[in-house]
Amino acid sequence: MYAAAFLTGVASLSLLSGFAMTLGWAKKQEPTLFSKGVHPTEIGHASLESGGSLAMRALGRATLYSVSGFAVFCFGVWKLMGVETMSQFREKMGKTLPSVPRNDPPQSRTEFSGIRDLLQYLIDEDQNKARARNSPDDS
Repeated sequence: MYAAAFLTGVASLSLLSGFAMTLGWAKKQEPTLFSKGVHPTEIGHASLESGGSLAMRALGRATLYSVSGFAVFCFGVWKLMGVETMSQFREKMGKTLPSVPRNDPPQSRTEFSGIRDLLQYLIDEDQNKARARNSPDDS
């Protein structure tokens, strides 16, 4: 439980710091255009919303819609399955979904010396599968 809270906190902090750094970079690159996007402008008698507040409002609404939509979806699945507890949900999903076969012992390589070794292995495996598909069956 503490690990999940820690990882969520780290992810949130990194997201916010990345957003703040991007805003700072944009302000440093084009300060006049940045200030035009932050302050509302007036055209005729109508006052237009600033770009920053429009973006924040859109982000807030999108977040609200996506979180509430997914919550409604999860609630619907929960009620359609007719479960009362999380353990019942886990048990019912385990029966419904196909089981993942164990890979013990592994049928392929699991250790690589570096990214080049991994990529070369993937290329070789793909070529072997392509050759196997293209060769005529002997049976």
